[in-house]
Amino acid sequence: MTVLCDLPSKVSDTMRNSLALCIALALAGTTVVPTVALAATTQPIEAMPLAQALDRFAHEAGWQVVYGAEVPDGLRSHAAPGHVPAAEQLSALLAGTGMTYRLVTPTTVTIVPGNVGAGPAPAAAIPAIDTRDEAQKLAPISVHANAVDTLAPSAAPLDATQPTSVIDERFIRDGLRFNANFDDIIKYAPSVTVTSPEGPGLGKNEGISIRGFQDGQFNITFDGIPFGDASDLHHTTSAYFNNHVLGQAEIDRGPGGGSTLGNATFGGTVALRSRDPSDEPGITPYLTLGSWNTRAGGVTADETVGNTRVFADVSKESSDTFLKGTDDKRDHIFIKTISQLGDVTSLTFVTSYNREHQNTVQGATKEEIDQHGWRFGLGDDPTVQNYKGANNAAYYSSFTYVGLTSQVAGWDVDDKVYLNTFDHWARKATDASDIDPADNGVTFYDAKGKKVATSKTDLPGKLSDSGFHAFGNVLRLGRDLGDGTLLTGIWLERSLDARYQYPVDLTTAAKTGTKYGPVDNYLLDDRTDTVQPYLQYDWKVTDAITVSPGVRYSEVTRSIDAPLNKVSPPVPLSAEATYHAALPSISVHDRLSDSWSAYAQAAEGFLAPPIDVIQVNGSHSLQPEKTRNYQLGTAYASSKLTFGADVYYINFSNFITETEVATDNGNEDTFINGGGAIYKGAEMEATFALTRALSLYGNASYNKATYKGSSVQVAGTPKITAALGLLYSNTNGYFGSLMGKFLGHQYGLDNTTDDAGNIQFANDQRIAGYLSVDAAAGYRTDKGPAGTKGYSISVDVNNLFNVHKLTGYAGTQSVSGDPLYFGLPGRGIFLDLSVKL
Repeated sequence: MTVLCDLPSKVSDTMRNSLALCIALALAGTTVVPTVALAATTQPIEAMPLAQALDRFAHEAGWQVVYGAEVPDGLRSHAAPGHVPAAEQLSALLAGTGMTYRLVTPTTVTIVPGNVGAGPAPAAAIPAIDTRDEAQKLAPISVHANAVDTLAPSAAPLDATQPTSVIDERFIRDGLRFNANFDDIIKYAPSVTVTSPEGPGLGKNEGISIRGFQDGQFNITFDGIPFGDASDLHHTTSAYFNNHVLGQAEIDRGPGGGSTLGNATFGGTVALRSRDPSDEPGITPYLTLGSWNTRAGGVTADETVGNTRVFADVSKESSDTFLKGTDDKRDHIFIKTISQLGDVTSLTFVTSYNREHQNTVQGATKEEIDQHGWRFGLGDDPTVQNYKGANNAAYYSSFTYVGLTSQVAGWDVDDKVYLNTFDHWARKATDASDIDPADNGVTFYDAKGKKVATSKTDLPGKLSDSGFHAFGNVLRLGRDLGDGTLLTGIWLERSLDARYQYPVDLTTAAKTGTKYGPVDNYLLDDRTDTVQPYLQYDWKVTDAITVSPGVRYSEVTRSIDAPLNKVSPPVPLSAEATYHAALPSISVHDRLSDSWSAYAQAAEGFLAPPIDVIQVNGSHSLQPEKTRNYQLGTAYASSKLTFGADVYYINFSNFITETEVATDNGNEDTFINGGGAIYKGAEMEATFALTRALSLYGNASYNKATYKGSSVQVAGTPKITAALGLLYSNTNGYFGSLMGKFLGHQYGLDNTTDDAGNIQFANDQRIAGYLSVDAAAGYRTDKGPAGTKGYSISVDVNNLFNVHKLTGYAGTQSVSGDPLYFGLPGRGIFLDLSVKL
C-alpha cells in the first residue's frame, strides 16, 4: 500500500487546527476519515506512445490521469511491469520521458514536466499536492477529475478556496444527451436552478440561477474569457456551446479571489472549458433520434499535423420541441488547434459559430394550460397572435480566440486575444400567448403621429434586431516570489452594440409607425469598455496553509447614443456613465491532510448597472451593486468518498431589481433600487463509491435571500434544492445513471406597483416545489467492427416519470394581465449513436 506524505510539522498545528475547528463548528462537525492511496493491482503495459500508455494506465489502475498540451507529441513510454502498486507502475512509464506527476487526490494525478526515476517510488518521494502550482493556478479553469473511481455529476476539489463543484468530461459524455447545452450540464449541482421549458438542449433556456442569483448576476466564462449579452449580461444558452465541444464545467459559488475576472463574480462563476483534441486520431460521426421529432447529426474529427493537434466538430439539429409550434433548428461549427511551439510554449486557436432559428413563446396562462395541455406553445391559426408564423427568432453567435502560454524571464504567461459576436433577430406578436381574435387590431400612423388607417383583424407585432461585437484581451501572469506565488494580469474589453425595434402589421408585413411619430420604437447604439487589472499573492505560510490576499480593480464605462431611446415616448439620449470599485479579497486554505482540506474566504463584489438600465432610467439614477461575501468550507476526497460542504453570508447593497409599470403602451419594465438584500445558506455534496463500478451521489442546499428589513424572499430563489443519483460506469463498457433533482417552492414576484405607481415589496406568484428524474444507459467500446476504432450507443430519458409542474414565472399577458408561466417539459426519450473511424 502506497503511503502519502505525512502532515506538516508541529509549527503549523495551532494555526491549522484553529481554522479547522472554526470550520468544523460551522459545518456541525464533519467527520474526517484518514485515507491512503490504494495499492492497485495492475497489468503490464508495453512501451507505446506516452498518451496511449497513460490512458491504458488510467483504465487498468482506476486512477484519474489529467494532462494536456504539456505532454509533447512523439513521446514514448517505457515498458512498465504489472502486479505492482499503481504509483510504481506510473513512475516506470514516465521514466526517461522528461515528465513526472503530482497527486491531486489519492487516486488523481496530473502530468507535468520534470524527471522521475524508474523503479519503485518510496513513500516519502511521492509528490504532495502543491497549492502553489502556477500551471494550475494560472489556468482560467483548473482541470480537475473526480477522485471517486466511478462516474459522478460533480465533486468538490481539494484545492478550492471557495465552494466549488466540478463536472468532468465523463458525466458530460455519459450522463447527458449528445446535444445538451451547458445549462443541462450544470443543473444537478448544488444551489443551481435551471428552467428549460422546451426540453433538454432544445430552445433557449428561460432561467438559470445560483443561490438565487439570476443569470446576469453571476459570471460565465469560456476558457477563462468572460462573456454575456451586452445589454443585460444574460446568456442565450442554446446560442453558444453544446456538450460535444465542452471538456469540463466548474461552478464556483463565490466571488473568487483577486485573480477572478468577470462582470458579476459575486454571484459565482460558471467556468466552461473547451474539449482538447484527442491523442487518438479519427473521425466520429454521430446521430440522435428522439421525442418531439428531434433529429440531430454531426461529425467530430481529431488529428495531429506536425506539432499541431486538431479537434473539429460540425453538427446540425432540428426538433419540434416539447412546446408545440416552436420548431427549433440549430447549426454549429467548432474548431480547436493546439500547437506545441517549444518545451514551454503552446499556441491555442479556437473558433466557434452557431446559428439557431426557432419560433418563440412567452409562456402560457394557467387557463390555457388547463384547456390545451402542458404542450401549449404556438398554434397553426394565422388569425390569432399565437400563430407560430408570427413569432420567429434567429440567433447568430461566434466565439474566436488565440491563446499563448509560455514562460518568459521567470514568469508564466497565459494570454488570450478574443472576438465574441452575437446577433438576435426577432419578429413577434404583441402577445404570443393570446388566442382570442378579438384582441387583434393594427393602427397606422403618419410621421406626425396621426392615425391614418386601422385594421381590426390584422395581427399586431414588432420586429427587432440587436447585436454586439465584443473584442478584448485576458492576460494572466504568475511567478514564484519568496514563500509564495505572485499572480497578476488584466482583462480589457470593448463591446459595440446596436439595437432597433419597430411596430409592424404581421399580416401584411407593413410598418405601422407609432403614435409618437417616429417609425421605430427605439433606435440606439451603445458601447461598454471594461478594465480589470488584478493582483494576488498566494503566500505559503506553512507546508499546509496558504493565505491568498488579493485585489481587483474594476472600471466599467457605458455610453449610449440613441436617436430614439427605449422609453415612452421615445426621445433622443446621449449619455455616458463610469462605474468603478477596488475589490479586496482574502482566502485561507488549509491542507489538513492529503485527503482533507478547509478554507475560509472574504471578498467584495461589484456589478455595474447593465446598459438597458441606462436606456430606461438614464445614466444617473442607479448606483452599482456591491456585496460583501463571507464563506467557510471543507472538501474531502479519497478513492471511496468525495465530500464538500460550506456555509455563506452575503451582504448585498444597491440591489437593482426589475418591476412593471403601467404606460400608454401597456405594462413596461423599469429598474429600481431595492435597497439591500441578505443572502445566506449552507451547501453540501458527496459521492460514495459503493463498488468500483457503482456510486451514489447526493447534494442539498439551503438558500435564503431576503430584502433587508423584511421577510420578502428575492424572486426566483428556491430555499431548498437537492439532488440524488445512482451512477454506473464499468470497464466492460457499460454505463448509466439515474438522477433526481428537487427544487423547493419559490416566488415569481417580489415587488408590485400600486395604483398610485408606488413600489411595494411583497411576494406573489408562488411556484410549488417539484422533483424530476432523468435516466441514461449505454455501452461504449474502443474495439468496433469492420476495422472501426470503437462505437457508443446510449438512451437518455428526460423527466422519466412524466411529471408536470410549473417551473417559472414569465410575466403577464398584455391584454388580460393574467400571469404567464413556463412548465417542466414532459418525458423525452433520445437515442444517441456514434462510431469512430
